[in-house]
Amino acid sequence: MADNRKRPGDAIDLTEEGASPQEKKMRASINDVAADLRCPITQELPLDPVIAKDGKIYERNAILEWFRKKDGDATSPSTGKVIDTELVPAVQVRNTMESLIKSGAIEGEAAEAWREKLEQEKEVKEIRALAEGGDGYSMWRLGVRYRQGVLGLAENAEQARAWYKRSAAVRHPMGMAAFGEALLHGIGGSTDTSLGLVLVTEAAATDGSDFAAYTLGKAFLDGNFGLTKDPVRARFWLKKVVDEEYAHKHLLPHGRTNAAEWLRELDGAGD
Repeated sequence: MADNRKRPGDAIDLTEEGASPQEKKMRASINDVAADLRCPITQELPLDPVIAKDGKIYERNAILEWFRKKDGDATSPSTGKVIDTELVPAVQVRNTMESLIKSGAIEGEAAEAWREKLEQEKEVKEIRALAEGGDGYSMWRLGVRYRQGVLGLAENAEQARAWYKRSAAVRHPMGMAAFGEALLHGIGGSTDTSLGLVLVTEAAATDGSDFAAYTLGKAFLDGNFGLTKDPVRARFWLKKVVDEEYAHKHLLPHGRTNAAEWLRELDGAGD
């Protein structure tokens, strides 16, 4: 006969099926702990938990973005009362969540979402390390992450621009194109159309950036940034995009679709 008695050190079965009343009570307690640890803004377990002055635990980026949108009127997302913006890192909370998730005590969607954010944090750290080490491509990648607000980073146009600028400084075509666009449109700072045009033109040179060529083609097509409308120059740059002549391809699919459509219109106008 099989011996089904539990021995010291045996894992506790916390599933509902076959669980003892004590085990079910433990599961309920752990679920209550997990619920209390959820960020009131994201409704997820925070990867970088902080304690605000209302005594609640938040994801750092989420509460910082909340304060930013309030434009100086710092209120609690939980109580609605005015609070100080000081945040205290909740290192023990982070360690507790990590232990509970790794042990399987917290599972399901909440745990999977936390693991995914952990992988994103790892990816950002790797990109940042390469960028800090002088890699122009990684500088551009980090700028894109800040621009889009992905991989756990809060959307931040100023940070994006700063990384694009660093990438441009080491002459990486993608960074030059992105920083040029930021200067042309005033993304994350003031405009400087003269320098912006210089950068995108250099980035669109041989073996450069398809995004830069697209930017130039559209500028000549519409007569933007002080340029005179010039269908010939517009066609020159747009055709390079459509023909995929560039080694550095970071133009989004809808941009390539637009370039092809504009090129057809320009070719048709010459009939």
